Amino acid sequence: MESLKQKVFAVLEQHLGLSNHTLVVAVSGGPDSLALTLLAKEFANFKGHTLEAVTVDHGLRSESKAEATAVFNLLTAQGISHHTLVWSHEDNLNRRHERARLARYQLLIDFCKKYPQPVLLTAHHLQDQVETILMRFLKGSGPAGFQAIQAVRYENDVPIIRPVLEIVPNILREYLTQQGISWIEDPSNTDPHYERTRVRQLVHYIKDFGWCEEGIIASATKIYNLHQSLENFTSSYAADFVVTIDPLTVDQPVFFNCPVQIQQEWLRSKIWEIGGAPYPKSYSTIDAVLEIIKQPKVAGYKIAGCLIYVAKKQFFIRED
Repeated sequence: MESLKQKVFAVLEQHLGLSNHTLVVAVSGGPDSLALTLLAKEFANFKGHTLEAVTVDHGLRSESKAEATAVFNLLTAQGISHHTLVWSHEDNLNRRHERARLARYQLLIDFCKKYPQPVLLTAHHLQDQVETILMRFLKGSGPAGFQAIQAVRYENDVPIIRPVLEIVPNILREYLTQQGISWIEDPSNTDPHYERTRVRQLVHYIKDFGWCEEGIIASATKIYNLHQSLENFTSSYAADFVVTIDPLTVDQPVFFNCPVQIQQEWLRSKIWEIGGAPYPKSYSTIDAVLEIIKQPKVAGYKIAGCLIYVAKKQFFIRED
């Protein structure tokens, strides 16, 4: 397991620099986040950082409160400071898992803000990366979607680092077994009602035929790199169709004379930038918006925090 520790330490050293940080680890009690928490403890002790472990109790399963207590007891016995954050919500939720994920990050980021030099650590691993790529592929994602899970991103100025993103989950389980640590198995991980679970079964099927995760990731990386070139082309085209920047005004005929890929990339980027949504809209949604703004007149179409108007062969995008 020494190589596991070396890999995780190398990622953390690369992104943390020399200053002392508060490492906030999101820990559910599953094997991946528990392994990351123990590794982060070693790293924090070695480098002089502060460590805080946080469990978010979504209250979506009857066992969640007891599981959070079990995580508290386990980590306290390991000398790790642990906190439980409770998400308060109504009982009958639409899009419950999507909303739970967004609420989880908001609670974690708010927690991080209470500490000096905070860094949030999450335990997304190599199989999570592959599942995300395949989910986006099956949904018809464009090249931007193949960036998948980023090793580092920022939310509300807090860096979110995924130190085990290149580690297969079996290695993390082996590490815990060697440490004599038991973990909690989330039943949703094997429930075929969930999209990710079905894709996970597909990954296992692919591996049974000898293909590996690294090949999928390598292909996705090549596709995403092409997207970087497309972004450069998009900027060049935008110089011709953008009339004013504030307010954002676009020459409709010139815009729709561009290649459709340019239309998609530019509109997707601007809606995300102006509306301030957590993530850009899907390409299928952007295609639907393109059909709307082809019309001669549109009075206040709402999309992802934006308002779009069309009049006199121009369209306008502003924050809602």
